[in-house]
Amino acid sequence: MFRSICVAIASFGAALLGERSQGLAATISEPPVIASANGVIDIMMIAQAGTVNSFDVAGFYPTGWFYTVCPRPESGTTCPSGANTISPYGGLRLALQPGDKLKIRFVNKLPAVPPDQIERIVDDALLALNPTNLHTHGLIVLAAANKVAPPATPVYGDFVFTSIFNPANGDPDAGGASAHAMLHSHGDVVKTGVADYDIQIPANHPAGSFWFHPHVHGIALNQLSAGLSGIITIGKAASYACGDEDCAKPILETDIRHLIIKDMQVLAGNAPQFQEDPGFCANQPDKTPIGNGMCAGDPGAYAGGSWFFTLNGQRYPTIPVASGDGELWRFTNASGSASYDLQLVDDATGQPMAVQVVSIDGVSLSFPAGSTAGQIMQVGGNRIKLARCGPPPHPRGASSAASVDAPGALTDGLAQSYSSMPVCATDLFLTSATRVEIHVAYRNADNVLTVAPRGATATLRSAGVQTGPGGDSWPAVNLARVTFSAGAPHRITEAVHVVKGAASSVRAYDGIFKAAATDAARAPLPAGCAALAPGHRRRIYFGNPNVPGGVGPGQDAEGNAIFGLGYEEIDPFGAPVPGTFVDLTRFDPSQLVCLPLGPGQTAR
Repeated sequence: MFRSICVAIASFGAALLGERSQGLAATISEPPVIASANGVIDIMMIAQAGTVNSFDVAGFYPTGWFYTVCPRPESGTTCPSGANTISPYGGLRLALQPGDKLKIRFVNKLPAVPPDQIERIVDDALLALNPTNLHTHGLIVLAAANKVAPPATPVYGDFVFTSIFNPANGDPDAGGASAHAMLHSHGDVVKTGVADYDIQIPANHPAGSFWFHPHVHGIALNQLSAGLSGIITIGKAASYACGDEDCAKPILETDIRHLIIKDMQVLAGNAPQFQEDPGFCANQPDKTPIGNGMCAGDPGAYAGGSWFFTLNGQRYPTIPVASGDGELWRFTNASGSASYDLQLVDDATGQPMAVQVVSIDGVSLSFPAGSTAGQIMQVGGNRIKLARCGPPPHPRGASSAASVDAPGALTDGLAQSYSSMPVCATDLFLTSATRVEIHVAYRNADNVLTVAPRGATATLRSAGVQTGPGGDSWPAVNLARVTFSAGAPHRITEAVHVVKGAASSVRAYDGIFKAAATDAARAPLPAGCAALAPGHRRRIYFGNPNVPGGVGPGQDAEGNAIFGLGYEEIDPFGAPVPGTFVDLTRFDPSQLVCLPLGPGQTAR
């Protein structure tokens, strides 16, 4: 069993900028963790540049962007060197409990970016100054803007319309009236390089996996591709997952792994490719892994470059599964845009092994007996390829794909044995920002949880993703080597984990979607912003509008693609309401969309 890293802020590991981390085939390490103490995490987080030394390929030591984190100092914007400061490229974990408070002094020390490395520079020249902010993706918290009127120090909630500029990169007002107008589109602007975040986690927040990353429109992709992201956990997995039916034997925290998937395209000469190109490894044969944690750049467009894929910052590590009960793996796809088709392939048979899917995007999967494959796929967003959680109900080889769609067939009697119908899969489709939790243990060819034979190994890989004709094609790659301990006994799990419907309680009378947010004040509605009539809905259109002077449909005068939004109101019978249609117009980030909320945070 691996040693879980669960330390208070006073005992951080010294993973400093540029320090060499565990490399190729080394045993995987947990992300450094900052756990709340006395109901609060109070830290300073600095976004800055550093050298990535963990790819373990000669000549590839690119400059990435890291979050350097330390206990909040009395003053200043620099973390001291030493054991109380961490700065891992692979990401860190903030471990919070329901009712905790997350307090962060956030500092932008990122370098300026050449304009030709920013795709949306045509929309916003200030992006070259590399503004950033912080978004707690998936948390159900207040999106509070500036809480304190200047000149007092502003305090922010999870408000993505904040832009924090690094003064060392230049004054965003220096361009005169045009720059000032552009600055207005950045919402609450912080030009001192420092902002304070104060985010209250509701006491009824469901447990699960979430993450944090920058969210300034137009440059967030660059910042994610360079390494700026980390994960957040709320509560304990034992609150929604148990071994078999006996919840007196919950999942142990020491049997939980946190796996942050990050990738970086590096050009010849060590320059990062911030605007990710899915065709970077276009020379790769379709669906064939060509490397362990990497693929070579296309000889025509990216000769001498490599695309690196890491787990917790490590390229192709070894993941030992020592417990016979297996482990709960919490994945976060922290890529700027890459998608993955995750499989755990048995090295002896070459076939994907079944894993039990416990949650998707922080929502635990709990289905009543008799649920159909179609119902499960709908809830899962068609992001899993279903498999049975036990032996087939008929002789081997007589099964068919159609039988998987029959009610109850997926569990072959397990649904009648457990209060929660287990969900198993051989493929997990992870688009950017997806989180998924799976139970991983040795299962034989009949998907039965059994004692691992001596020398049992598997390969965690992405089988490659093609998003459709004319779409993106993300490469196949081996991500990790997995070993299973031979003969390890079962302690709490004989067949599957039982997943309790903790997430479904969010709509209970005291759940987070129903209970009032006690620290939220009702904002006054702006002029012209009114609730829709009962039963009416809003229909939003996305497309490429035509603009005056454009050189082609959906393009501006320089040939750049233009993104736009349109709108109309729909009555209870699905018919458009006359006079409400607004044609596609060029997206303006300074224009806020009015959406009044009713009781229980329902749209009106």
